[in-house]
Order: sequence, then C-alpha cells, then structure tokens
Amino acid sequence: MHTLLAILETETQRVERVTTVVVVDDDPDYLWLVRFILESGPDKTVIVGETASGEEALALVLQKRPDVVIADLMMPRLNGLELTRRIKQERPQTKILLMSAYTEDTYRRIASVSGADGFVNKNLIQTGLLPAIREIMVRPPSILHEPPPSSSPPV
Repeated sequence: MHTLLAILETETQRVERVTTVVVVDDDPDYLWLVRFILESGPDKTVIVGETASGEEALALVLQKRPDVVIADLMMPRLNGLELTRRIKQERPQTKILLMSAYTEDTYRRIASVSGADGFVNKNLIQTGLLPAIREIMVRPPSILHEPPPSSSPPV
C-alpha cells in the first residue's frame, strides 16, 4: 500500500511541475503574444521575467534561474545567439528556445550550433510555441544540439 501511495505522489508531482520562463524580445507585440500564449495555454508555466534587452535578460536569468528562456534571435546589442552562449556558460541547465521571423532553415541550424535547445518560427508561434517548450523540456541533454562543423576529417 505504501508503494502505491509513493507512486501516486510521484506521478502527481510530475504532473504538477511548473515550468518557469524568462521571455526576451525587443518587439513589444511579440512579448505580449508569448505572454498570452503561455498564460492561456494548458501547461503550467509561470513567467518569472520579461524584457526587451539581451543584457537585462542575462541578469534576470542569473537572478531568477528559470527553466526556459524564450528569446528573439535578432535583437540590438546582445542578440539571441550571444545571449544563448552566455547563458549556457553560466547556467547550462537552462533550456533556451530561440525564435525568429526568418523562415530559412539556416537560422534553425545557427540557433542549434549556438547552443540553443530549440527554435520556433515566429510566423508559427501560436501553434508552435507550447509544443517546442514541451519538446525541449523532455529531451535529454546529449541530443539537444547538432555538432559544430568539423574542419578535420574523422580519425
């Protein structure tokens, strides 16, 4: 009986897990849209920080320690790629989901090589954001990134 209770408690804790998020975009319309999607979606997600600046985002991440950072790829000063690199240096366990209005697959590959855990096209954000967050939260770290291109042949 105690084993069954322990299993039920574990399952309940797993279901009740809240994902904490910091959102970064220099476009206030996308900040609003991401907030709306997260707050009205079925997943248990709490926005612990929101900013239009990569520099402020880095400080927020270090202070709030979110599970996920959703960041625009192209921002002035500290763009999403450099922000990803810096966050991964300081908090490698934080998952990074980059988003961009650029639709070329090249941007998805660049995001992956930079250390981002996922990518969502802003044109598909209404249907793609929540599944992308779910995907990066369950994937093991060993398969998150494409390996950087190698300049030497395999040995």
